[in-house]
Amino acid sequence: MLLEDEPLIAMEVEFGLREAGFDVDIVATCAEAIEWLEVCCPDAVIVDIVLRDGPCHAVVERLAADHIAFIVHSADLPAMHAGTPFEHGIWVNKPTASPDLIEAVIRATSKG
Repeated sequence: MLLEDEPLIAMEVEFGLREAGFDVDIVATCAEAIEWLEVCCPDAVIVDIVLRDGPCHAVVERLAADHIAFIVHSADLPAMHAGTPFEHGIWVNKPTASPDLIEAVIRATSKG
């Protein structure tokens, strides 16, 4: 799953991940993400910290509780989120090239 509310970024990331062989569902709000997680169990999630309906703290807490790997894809620096659930993700700062993000997803999904 890709949590991203910027359409152009979402399209670019989706294209790169699909080219690399990943299935991708895009969600633009925290509420939609929580609903999606009720019925799906992703191998990994790419998370932008703030979506259309606010910060994704509850989503990331849910991912951590369910032991689902996540990649934080944000322009923020990791130090800005020390002590929050986001610190447990793999960080890939925006902007980034698709290969870097794909590498992070591969690392996240290979953790056992």
